[in-house]
Amino acid sequence: MRKFTLIISLMTVFVALYSCRNRKSTADYTGMIDSIRKAEVTKELIKNTSKDPVIAFFDTLNMKSTPLRYSIPFVEYLPQMKKIPATYNGSFNYESNIGLYAVKLPSYKNYHVILLAEKLDSTSVTLYLCTMSQEYVLQDRLCIYERKVENRDGRIGLMRQEYYVTNDYEITLARYFRGEYDEEDKQDSISRYIINKEGNFEETIIEL
Repeated sequence: MRKFTLIISLMTVFVALYSCRNRKSTADYTGMIDSIRKAEVTKELIKNTSKDPVIAFFDTLNMKSTPLRYSIPFVEYLPQMKKIPATYNGSFNYESNIGLYAVKLPSYKNYHVILLAEKLDSTSVTLYLCTMSQEYVLQDRLCIYERKVENRDGRIGLMRQEYYVTNDYEITLARYFRGEYDEEDKQDSISRYIINKEGNFEETIIEL
């Protein structure tokens, strides 16, 4: 009986020693986890580099919520808007020497919607709403804000177009004009647009 007990004890010690020799240390497991993480990062980098560079860039744009309403601070400082590299100006049918800024808006149906700013200098900014396909190919563009000098039947003055965009992309544009001898702006037109199923901006009748 003692002999049997001794044999069992020796086998237990042997199994314990074998297990200890083959047990991985914390450092071993840490190394394995680091390797897995590196593999995941490498996989993500390969995935990103295989993506079309235009799509990859537009995917990095900031997101701005709707509704949108004209405000002086926004058109002056263009908060959240990102400078578009000159090589991508062609996506909006612009030459590379024009300064463009953009921010993404919530998508509409199957179209991306981009708020685009054309900035000629520190005081001259024009805003556009742009619809683009899922691959960021320009579908249509609508000017929603501009400010410029106009000559109306011999009267020189300043024209300003303001905008209001709802969550459903019902776009209201109001134009104001102030002649050089006028004391205040006068609204001279108002128009409304929607985005149709083809992704184009379509003017609609304003119901009073």
